[in-house]
Amino acid sequence: MNEIIIPTPRGDIHGLTAGPEDGPVVIGIHGWSQRNGAHTWAPLVEPLGAAGYRTIAVAMPGWGDTPKWEKASGKPVVAGKSALVAILDSLGVETAHALMGKSWGGGVSLDFALTYPGRVNKLILTAPAYRGDLSDLTQRLNKPVLLAWAKNDQVIPLNFGMGIAEAIVDCQFEIYDEGGHEAAQHNVADFAPKAVTFLNN
Repeated sequence: MNEIIIPTPRGDIHGLTAGPEDGPVVIGIHGWSQRNGAHTWAPLVEPLGAAGYRTIAVAMPGWGDTPKWEKASGKPVVAGKSALVAILDSLGVETAHALMGKSWGGGVSLDFALTYPGRVNKLILTAPAYRGDLSDLTQRLNKPVLLAWAKNDQVIPLNFGMGIAEAIVDCQFEIYDEGGHEAAQHNVADFAPKAVTFLNN
């Protein structure tokens, strides 16, 4: 796993990467807390990279080593979908093979797939903080989703995850006894092979 800097017109995006540079691209997006950053998806970067995917876990603008994006007024911008567009454009990637999103990053990933359906093929999510209408997922989300949740998640409870899983037409739902708000990462020995199979199919 190596550090990567992705230059964009709004500033550099910092991240961690593994896998062949010509492999299908998988982008990992962290949660909202400042404890999050590129390291959030680090447990998946190496195994997915070893499976042939160019896997990049990013620190979004304002997190980790990535500077905030600001408006002309100097006020900070919460860049979610716009940052993903800039990242893919800077990488020269029209369509990401997958987005991985945790919590806030999961919500961003779902919103991105609904807004730019041609720019992503699949989603790998753990406890996504999706704020939209669940009916939009049923009616408009045409992407396969691998979803992980832990029974002991104290931030977003499992029953919310059950609703999301039921709303998504093509959803593989993995439920773990432990893992808190990072079910995929804390159960990586079980989850990573399932993620590779999901990406390969």
